[in-house]
Amino acid sequence: MSAGNQAREIASGCPVLKQALCVLYLFVLGVASVGAQTSSAVAQTSTETPLPPEAPAVPDTSLTPEQRQQAALQQFLTAVALAKNNLGAVYYAEGQLDSARVHIEHALEVAPGFAAANLTLGLVHHATGDTNEALAAFKKAVEDDSLSVARMGFVPSDTVYAWARSQFDKLMEGTPDLAVAHTAMAIVYNQGGYLNEAIHHYRQAIEDDSSYVDAYTNLGKVYTDTEEYQQAADTYEKVLTLSPPEDQLPRIHLNLGVSYMGMERVDDAIREWKRAVALAPDYMDAYMNLGTAYQSKNLPDSTRAVWERALEVGGQSVVPRVALGRLAATEGRLPDALGYYREILDLGARDPRIYAEIALIHERREDYGEAIAQYEQALELAPETPQLKDALSRVRRILDERAKAIESNKIRVRQIVVVTRAEADAVMERLTAGADFAELARETSIDSSRDGGGDLGFFGPGEMIPEFEAAAMGLEVGELSGVVETALGFHIIKRIE
Repeated sequence: MSAGNQAREIASGCPVLKQALCVLYLFVLGVASVGAQTSSAVAQTSTETPLPPEAPAVPDTSLTPEQRQQAALQQFLTAVALAKNNLGAVYYAEGQLDSARVHIEHALEVAPGFAAANLTLGLVHHATGDTNEALAAFKKAVEDDSLSVARMGFVPSDTVYAWARSQFDKLMEGTPDLAVAHTAMAIVYNQGGYLNEAIHHYRQAIEDDSSYVDAYTNLGKVYTDTEEYQQAADTYEKVLTLSPPEDQLPRIHLNLGVSYMGMERVDDAIREWKRAVALAPDYMDAYMNLGTAYQSKNLPDSTRAVWERALEVGGQSVVPRVALGRLAATEGRLPDALGYYREILDLGARDPRIYAEIALIHERREDYGEAIAQYEQALELAPETPQLKDALSRVRRILDERAKAIESNKIRVRQIVVVTRAEADAVMERLTAGADFAELARETSIDSSRDGGGDLGFFGPGEMIPEFEAAAMGLEVGELSGVVETALGFHIIKRIE
């Protein structure tokens, strides 16, 4: 059970007055499971658009943006108060009273009515001999219970202290651990975006326990997030010398690989990710990162192989499907790309980037009607995106120009131009054998139209060299010419409209 689930389950059984004290127990003793969490690093190594989230959070539309921002801030401050108090409680348990007071007082600055913090602060005052301040703090801990406050006014102070200490001891079952408490504090700061403070507390945890694996792994993650890759690598390399639990090794190797990739040590990154999948053969994130590394080395077959493995182990995840769809589109395998994107939509993904990428594939296939439909879907989800508006306008303009050209009896062709007849004959043989005209144009043509697959667009009578025009105008749609010689070289023409 996660610490969050424990918190919900146990807190629900706590009396209202003591609920804050129940939470204290969970944060001090349950932080190891929280501290062990680090996120996947796939996006950090990718040079493409970040992959869409698998289950985007749906915002509460009943709240204004300002209200959502305020709620998030309040949630963060609550977590800070809890973690500060827990850290202070551990310092008190270990007899470091000055440090205990500092952190507990910080907690009470954020949450003045925090019962657990007032209880622990009272114990600190009692330990330093300040009985009056101790009693005042104990009364604040139970201020919603007027009967308890009244009783504290006439029972002996030692009796009040004995009660407070017994409450504290119930919460601090087990051995207090400063490394765990500092790591909990660091996690809160990390989640709030206060990375310098997070680094400070992770380092403090390591100073208190140089063998505490969770502090190292989380510190390494912060260094990776701030692109301090050398420090991240040093941290993860240190972790591996500490004999970490076997179930953490795949994640450590994955994150060490991310650090190496950030330092452009691609082969070292590949080595670590291979170690990760050797230890955890179903580790999708490691396969995804491995594919990214292979892609950076221009190894498309290896890239495809490991991403297909990621797809096998990833179940319903859209991440490998997006990567494979993009790879197929890059390689010109447009039907394969559309197949992956259809699976993504079937899984329920609704992301404007996905619809835009599908639209671009249809645009490349000159299926302009479907391209328009997909761009419109993207704009429904992101109506103020200038790039999507421009793309939709571009496709509509292409359709308009196409209609006007056809009305004017113009034709459209692709061409391949080479220098010698022997080269032209060789190209013709490949076309006859089934080679794709556009791809062959990109590979062999000497004309500037090669980048567009030899596409010359629409033209009418009198707009081309006479020999070329005569051959082109005599073709039916889809028909291939023979070799046509002009002053520019040897042409092979295919009419496409």
